[in-house]
Amino acid sequence: MPEVNGRVPAWDAAVRVLHWALAALVVFNLVRDDGDYVHRVAGYAAVAVVFARLAWAWLRHPTQLRLSPPATLAYLRLLARGQALRTAGHNPVGLWMVWLLWTLVLLLGLTGWMSRWDMFWGDDRLHDLHAWLADALIAAVGVHLLGVAAMSWLWKENLPAAMITGRRRPD
Repeated sequence: MPEVNGRVPAWDAAVRVLHWALAALVVFNLVRDDGDYVHRVAGYAAVAVVFARLAWAWLRHPTQLRLSPPATLAYLRLLARGQALRTAGHNPVGLWMVWLLWTLVLLLGLTGWMSRWDMFWGDDRLHDLHAWLADALIAAVGVHLLGVAAMSWLWKENLPAAMITGRRRPD
């Protein structure tokens, strides 16, 4: 995508649609948490969105989602000094959050599916694990939103707008 109105490409349409679809499904299922059919279908749809996003990343940019502890530590040092460099995509710290959020959604889908198995009928441990994972997801989403707000402030960049329009200001 070329530069338009002084803005350069940040996120393609598939990434943005999958991001907001996952966000909507997570919010929906956190509000409607009674475990009924609609809750389960929304949960399975969230799992499908995560798999679609992983497939899209693998097809388009196979190394884009690779975690790097050394790069993360270097980035954290810069961040602590208020000198974190702008990145075109996820910064190394944000990438860990992406994987945490996706892992929690996948584990929620798995435990939700398993809770329907006869072998877990009457066993509250799986239900408790599912509830704990949901609480962990709420906490992770909160940290994600704080991180987006902090980086928007630090970089003087409206990151949520970039996730809507697909464009950001150039470096």
